Amino acid sequence: MSDAPGKERLFNRAYLSLFLINLIVSAGFSMVLTTISLYVTGFGATAAVVGAIVGSLSIASMFVRPFSGILSDQLNRKMLLVLALVGSGIAMAGCGLTKSIPLLFAFRILHGISFSIVSTVTMALVAGSVPQAKMAQGLGYFAVGQTITTAFAPSLGIWIGERFGFSVTFLCAAALALVAVLVAVLIIPSTGNKRFHLDHRLTVSDFISSEALPFGILAIIVSGATGLESGFVAIFGQQLQLGNVGWYFTIGAAALFISRIAGGKLGDRYGTSVLYAGIGLMIVAFVLLGMANTGNALVLLVIAAAVKALGLGIVQPTLQAGSMKSVSVERRGAASCTYYLGADIGQALMPIAGGVVAGVSGYGTMFTVFTLPLLLGIAFLIWLRYRKIL
Repeated sequence: MSDAPGKERLFNRAYLSLFLINLIVSAGFSMVLTTISLYVTGFGATAAVVGAIVGSLSIASMFVRPFSGILSDQLNRKMLLVLALVGSGIAMAGCGLTKSIPLLFAFRILHGISFSIVSTVTMALVAGSVPQAKMAQGLGYFAVGQTITTAFAPSLGIWIGERFGFSVTFLCAAALALVAVLVAVLIIPSTGNKRFHLDHRLTVSDFISSEALPFGILAIIVSGATGLESGFVAIFGQQLQLGNVGWYFTIGAAALFISRIAGGKLGDRYGTSVLYAGIGLMIVAFVLLGMANTGNALVLLVIAAAVKALGLGIVQPTLQAGSMKSVSVERRGAASCTYYLGADIGQALMPIAGGVVAGVSGYGTMFTVFTLPLLLGIAFLIWLRYRKIL
């Protein structure tokens, strides 16, 4: 797949095939992400153990991420993607076939390793398939696939779990990974027969891009907040006597669909200035979640779902495009790695910390407390702008 920056067509074959794979993979991932806490809670696990299992995927992804970047830059990205998709399928099927906590940790770690490679490679491939001037727009549209799946996949995953058992939910997600493998093999254009070769000694810059580091740090905060929300809203909704809150994700998906389409264009036009508004909206959503009780839960969760999604749709494509534009074509794997490493750190640590806070003070307090990292994100952004780093 060529990385020629002169391409003018946004919706080319490479881009559309990657969009389709992302759509399929995201559906399976969303089904698993929003039911893993319910699945493990059924074993009698504590909130802290649930948080650890939810976060273990991101911990594994975090440790593998630096290597996924250099592998993406050195190897055939298409074949690397296929192998990682196979690993994801095995991991999700394994989770569905065991009720052992240690084995669940093992399969979640495998899923984290595979997820790290899939996300790093696909972002590098997408960045190479869109025009440079439309980078944020292309990444924003690409993420619409994830938005579409969050409109139905969480509710579908919960429905399948309640009707047939959560093991079946995981097996269905594994089947979707197999479909993604077939699409990758049959449709994605080849990226050439590269072999791993370095003409220099490995350095930190081969794994982490210093140019993309500010975007990775902001990704810690943004993705950590998203992981906290996705991991605990289902349980929080049950405590608030709302039952199956799959509708929360559907509302969020509808708002995110609109926001990502507009957010990418705003990012291309105004750059990182739009991040203030996006992070601010996420703060408002967490405040609303923290205020929820059995009397006002339905109204506040509906508003919070929409507001948080609107903020995320502005922030995410802007950060991703910024990280891709900060480096040369040859180092997009390292930049992608840097961005996603930040996302991994946030999604690994915040659910674990959130589980501890929730176990002590409840889920409402947990959401309120975790407005603080988002506020720090705005402060960090102000500092970066003041120092003219962004």
